[in-house]
Amino acid sequence: MMYEMEIRITMSPNQTYSRCMRTPHRIMLIFCAIFIVSGVALAEDRDVIIGFHHPVGPIEKVLIHEHGGVVKKSFHLIPAIAAKIPENKIEKLKTNPRVAYVEYDQIFEAAADEYSSSWGVQHIGSDMVHAQGINGTGIRIAILDTGIDYDHEDLNDNYKGGIGFVQDPQGNVDPGNYDDSSSSHGTHVAGIIAAENNGIGVVGVAPNAEIYSVKVLDGAGFGLSSWIVSGIQWAVDNNMDIATISIQSTEDSQALHNAIDNAYDSGVLLVAAGGNANGGSVRYPAAYDSVIAVTATDADDHLARFSPIGQEIELAAPGVGIYSTIRGGYGIMDGTSMAAPHVTGVAALILSSDFQDVNGDGVRNNNDVRILLHNAIDLGDPGRDNLYGYGLADAQMAVMEISGTRELTLTRTYSPPKNNAGYVELLTGNYSVLMQNINLSHINMEVYENGVIRNDLSSRYNFKKSNMPQNICVDLNVSDMLEIVFIPYGVRGSTGYVTIRG
Repeated sequence: MMYEMEIRITMSPNQTYSRCMRTPHRIMLIFCAIFIVSGVALAEDRDVIIGFHHPVGPIEKVLIHEHGGVVKKSFHLIPAIAAKIPENKIEKLKTNPRVAYVEYDQIFEAAADEYSSSWGVQHIGSDMVHAQGINGTGIRIAILDTGIDYDHEDLNDNYKGGIGFVQDPQGNVDPGNYDDSSSSHGTHVAGIIAAENNGIGVVGVAPNAEIYSVKVLDGAGFGLSSWIVSGIQWAVDNNMDIATISIQSTEDSQALHNAIDNAYDSGVLLVAAGGNANGGSVRYPAAYDSVIAVTATDADDHLARFSPIGQEIELAAPGVGIYSTIRGGYGIMDGTSMAAPHVTGVAALILSSDFQDVNGDGVRNNNDVRILLHNAIDLGDPGRDNLYGYGLADAQMAVMEISGTRELTLTRTYSPPKNNAGYVELLTGNYSVLMQNINLSHINMEVYENGVIRNDLSSRYNFKKSNMPQNICVDLNVSDMLEIVFIPYGVRGSTGYVTIRG
């Protein structure tokens, strides 16, 4: 069976670059990538990551040499070594009491899809947040990708440095090589996050954030898990606030999983593309619990055809026809790769604001930012679901939560009432809920605790037609996290508003 993939970059209305690759060529591309990163290896040699029960020291390195292996990289974020070792020695190495696991050094690829048209940053309310003087100032973001065109006119002021972890055919690494090789994938991601508000080209979600190029994918968009672990380790060592990872693989990696968990525990917020799975499962590393997995939507808030489905999905964001920076100019791309940086930008806006200790643990950190991101526009089934997670990322709603106020607009459309619902998540505290009616007949307030409806708090509020508009105020004392769904009823086009203060 023959497949064809078209890659299209729109440079300007009159310039288009197009490249078609048929499946045999794509297979050769993947194989060539393996050859390049393997460094002219013998057929029986395999690139592996070896995890240990204790921190890596001289004994662990000697152990690898004793099994005919060569050490490529030693990690300190996780107790592990990336090495090249004969295939027939792997099983024996696994039996050593110092060894926790041995896994193949998996290949990851950029999670981009195809090129089309654009819209993005305004759709998630970023411009309203910028108007309040919140724009990501001082937030450090590591972009783990193909590199960044750091001389780009819309990125050069926000670019603050970088490092490369991609190996050449001989297995050598040039840490000073972190420019975007050819695909513009990393440059496109960078522009969505932090393109400057300078009157040129496009504006990012967090136009004053500081971006760092962490090159973990080669020019073809492929990279080994050891390169990605190296990038995450660098992000921790260099005090990054956020690491955004628009890469995907169907293969799990214990080393990568451990590194990501440790990075999150150290305070780094991790955001990843859910993967272009065409309705399949969420890809790694987005599938890990410590990562915010992001799916893609179009301009009508419909799930993109290439998006994954799964309980790991946490948020949705624009990912179809996104116009952003590319090498030497601007272009359009599709993919969950484009959705993830929208969420990264919103997280940067929250971090640069006076956000609160929302979980009450006495510190303000990545855990609080993650909860604040859940103040999204609910899509699909009420509450969190496997298609959209908590819903469409919304910068304005996140800022309202920071100020202690949230607002919902409820409009009865042609859909069933529940499809018009508004959703909020309330943590411990006292809240005032004001329902302001325009011409709805009533609003159902459904309150859930741990997914179970609280009938004692849920109510149906009717509005008398002879007295419209009418306001209803409800006080809530929340002792544990509650999820509230507001469902509007009335003739099509009728509207009401909900304001929550706490």
